[in-house]
Amino acid sequence: MKRIVAIFLVAVIMIFGACGTVFAAEADPNITIVNPVADTPVNSTSLLISVKIMRPQTIKTTVLKETVTTQSTVAADGTVSETRTVTWNSVFESENFTTTTNLSFYTKKLENVAQGNYIVRVDTIGSDGKVLYQTSRSVTVAEKESEAEVFSSNSSGAVNNFLQSLLKSIFGN
Repeated sequence: MKRIVAIFLVAVIMIFGACGTVFAAEADPNITIVNPVADTPVNSTSLLISVKIMRPQTIKTTVLKETVTTQSTVAADGTVSETRTVTWNSVFESENFTTTTNLSFYTKKLENVAQGNYIVRVDTIGSDGKVLYQTSRSVTVAEKESEAEVFSSNSSGAVNNFLQSLLKSIFGN
């Protein structure tokens, strides 16, 4: 009997799992998130969002920030268990942006962005106001790296040596 229940549960999970992927929102082939660049962390306190739109349509841009909450509980026997909850909170939501040309760009610069993980989501809105597509990109905002001086004696690498030589030849020592 247990075996039949287990097989039934596995079959139900497989059916609903397959249906879940069918109903997931897909990316709009006419929308490209140009910035932030995929798989590249942002080392700044500002976040530039740039979206390329390849046909007349309406979009809405949302930026979501990841918030992780950890809760520890101690059982009667002294064992500690942690529950980690991840939520995504909206930090920016644009008005609808409508274009009537075959090539357009939407840009927005967000200032004073805190470190953390973000999702930039672009919704393609239909004429009835419903979301047709969702195009998204994840981005990590990291601590700003210190800028190296061009003329420092500790600089290394072929590019730095070339740049130093070029600047010294133009401006002198």
